[in-house]
Amino acid sequence: MKPPAPPKMVTPRLTGASTTTLRVVDIGVNLTNRAFRSHWKEVVQRSIDAGVDTLILTGTDLQQSQQCLSMCQEWLDDMVQRTSSDQPVADDDAAQQSPSIVAPARTNLYCTIGVHPHDAKTWSEGDDCDAGTKLKELLQHPLAVAVGECGLDYNRNYSSPQQQQLAFRRQLEIACEMNMPVFVHEREAFDDTIRMMDEVQTRHAALPPVVVHCFTGTEAEAQAYVDRGYYVGFTGTICKAQRGAPLREFLPRLPLDKIMLETDAPFMGFKKGRKRSEPADCLDVARRLAEVLDVSVEDVCAATTRTALGFFR
Repeated sequence: MKPPAPPKMVTPRLTGASTTTLRVVDIGVNLTNRAFRSHWKEVVQRSIDAGVDTLILTGTDLQQSQQCLSMCQEWLDDMVQRTSSDQPVADDDAAQQSPSIVAPARTNLYCTIGVHPHDAKTWSEGDDCDAGTKLKELLQHPLAVAVGECGLDYNRNYSSPQQQQLAFRRQLEIACEMNMPVFVHEREAFDDTIRMMDEVQTRHAALPPVVVHCFTGTEAEAQAYVDRGYYVGFTGTICKAQRGAPLREFLPRLPLDKIMLETDAPFMGFKKGRKRSEPADCLDVARRLAEVLDVSVEDVCAATTRTALGFFR
């Protein structure tokens, strides 16, 4: 499985260029989900119009990761084409130039590449079908910005704990080898997750940057991650009256520069009358966080965006 060819342009990085007053980065969007499949470009455009102008698409297995890359590439190609069509053409020679010559300096979509704990049972090793080799191949693409979604989930155990731990350990090793950030999923598996990350860190002297996404754990768990220098991602759960109450209680005691925002769309919906979430909703997560922290929404947007742009470098 080979990634789509990268654009003929300077490798786009997360630099930010929105002219909206408020802008945030949604670090976790499941855009390959069937809820978005037929109209994903409309979903992205609504997000950009709302000020959520950079989305990190989540790869959950090798096939989905490939689809994420294809979406990112297609969106970028569309941007290049639109930019090219807006340029005046001086002569026939100029008309023959590649649209990449006038490609934008950045794009709106990037993605993670990884195998989710639910899909850890698909992790294979061997000469003919080696998941690690395929993962590293996909991670070479310039629009791939992190390893993941990887980790442990003992809530449902769609894959056995042993399968999950094998896939997680291998992906942590790959992240260290390639010096790429890690996008971690952890549910009801804190002890093993932190132990495994500690073990890999000891073996390699350091881990690349880590974010534990869609956090719904305890204050002690969040603090343990932060104490190790990791980041924590919060979704629209903090907007929910009952379910979000425990999170809102300890959020003011976490450093703002260790927090990132996400929707985990289409999951973790929190708006009345609409079960699914969309990346455009990420700005509402920012507003709720600002209320909880008793700071301005401008400060929250600036801080979380700065953190995300630095993390997915």
